[in-house]
Amino acid sequence: MEHNLNFTDTDPNIKGFQEVVFSVSNIERYLDFFQRVCGWKLISRESGTNDLKALWHLEDSVEIEEAILQNEGDHEGFVRLVQFKNVAQQLIRSAAHAWDWGGIFDINMRTPEMDTMYRELENEGWNGYAEPLRYTFGIYDVSEVLMKGPDGVTIAFMQRFNPPLEGFPHMKKTSRIFNSSIISGDMEASYDFYINKLGFEMFFQTPGNVREEGHNVLGFPRNTNANIEVPVDIVRSDIKNFGSIEYLKAKGLTGKDCSELAKPPNLGILMLRFPVRDVSAYAETLKERGVTLNSEVQTLEVSPYGTLKIFSVRSPEGVWLEFVELIN
Repeated sequence: MEHNLNFTDTDPNIKGFQEVVFSVSNIERYLDFFQRVCGWKLISRESGTNDLKALWHLEDSVEIEEAILQNEGDHEGFVRLVQFKNVAQQLIRSAAHAWDWGGIFDINMRTPEMDTMYRELENEGWNGYAEPLRYTFGIYDVSEVLMKGPDGVTIAFMQRFNPPLEGFPHMKKTSRIFNSSIISGDMEASYDFYINKLGFEMFFQTPGNVREEGHNVLGFPRNTNANIEVPVDIVRSDIKNFGSIEYLKAKGLTGKDCSELAKPPNLGILMLRFPVRDVSAYAETLKERGVTLNSEVQTLEVSPYGTLKIFSVRSPEGVWLEFVELIN
């Protein structure tokens, strides 16, 4: 199995996220979904270690089962499914709407044929915030739908029409995960954290103040959509790398705060893992910038990679971010 944790002399110090971690109530259900519906491949299945419990602030009595999948041929954008046992859990974004902030809202995957995928997802019991919508986003002409499945997991499926899609040679039914969206409670605080603290770069930015009444991806009432500003920032650890974070806010809509629940062992899209050239040096840099580490630098075995050094932080939206370095 090839992955993106190795670094060359020309690589940036931080790459786009290697994997997204899902906390699920039934690991078999999601294994079936990603393999049969999305066309992905299972590459590893293991039990979690005591070191992992320490990293995630869990009691020793908790049992952890993990499974890692990839879109075959891709070296990044993996999914790690985690099922916790012997512990109470809540949904991170229970009964949440697109204007409720905190935690990870969705992950983004591409599909070559939206209509076919949408009907298949509906047949699998996934439900849309709205039906697929074709629209322009800057220079991009796309069709998109947000689908919610078990455990409150939301996946955005996108089909690109123009400009021609590049960088996704292995897409069959779906692509690897290339972006993750977060609903922000404070856009200025989010900007400060990702740009000034983490040192990420701005890839795309829009004030979101030109919106039409009617059908919209986020499921706002059709008669109010034109009156809601939705500023969007998309940041990348390196401007040339996929694995971006998109944070947005529905101005004027008062939502609930889901941020406190965005941590293990709760259910939903749990965290993002970014490869770093030197984890210890980056952790010290973040401390100097005023970031409080959520988990200090630790060394543990993580299948299927080997020995990793890992630490974590939590964003202003409560999002759990891990930074990892392969050391063998």
